[in-house]
Amino acid sequence: MESEKIWELADEALNKACLHIQESLDIETGDLAGMFFSGNEGERIKNILHNYITEELADRYQRNL
Repeated sequence: MESEKIWELADEALNKACLHIQESLDIETGDLAGMFFSGNEGERIKNILHNYITEELADRYQRNL
């Protein structure tokens, strides 16, 4: 999988996590999440998710050898 696609997947995962939290708390907009995750916090989480996705892909590859 291309690195760009992995970053897109990580971003999508963060967005879905925020949406789940917002829906659970009856939050009507994602404004606060957008601001909160626009800086270092968002980059840190997206890096963690990127690493996780990369590990899942590597594990899948190893299992299919």
